[in-house]
Amino acid sequence: MKNSPKEYAKIAGASAIAGSRTMLAPALANPDNKLLTVMAVMELCGDKVPGVGDRIAMPGLIGRSISGAITGVTLSRRRHKDPWLGGLLGAAGALALTYLTFYARKQLVKRTGLPDPLAGLLEDVLMIAAGKKLLAK
Repeated sequence: MKNSPKEYAKIAGASAIAGSRTMLAPALANPDNKLLTVMAVMELCGDKVPGVGDRIAMPGLIGRSISGAITGVTLSRRRHKDPWLGGLLGAAGALALTYLTFYARKQLVKRTGLPDPLAGLLEDVLMIAAGKKLLAK
């Protein structure tokens, strides 16, 4: 089990997507799992509804870090890497990206006047593209 920093960076990056969209990281990591795909699509739609709680509230942080950890473990096992390290990197990456995407989206809306749902859609596209790139073989 060789510890390749490049492989762990990809695992951390793909798992960190859970910080933006809780179900997107596991759905991208498991594209054949239709339930995860449906859950991710529902989350993408639900994010655009007014009144949805902030992702940086404690329940959101817990869910996103768990999702990032599970994705990190899954990807690490698939790539024959240390699942404990993958889970730790996934959780940490998800927590970091939670705050980064939350405040980046707020600034995008504030500075451009872009409607929040459209900013959310741009965030979705960016996260899907990043995930696909990081998970490409």
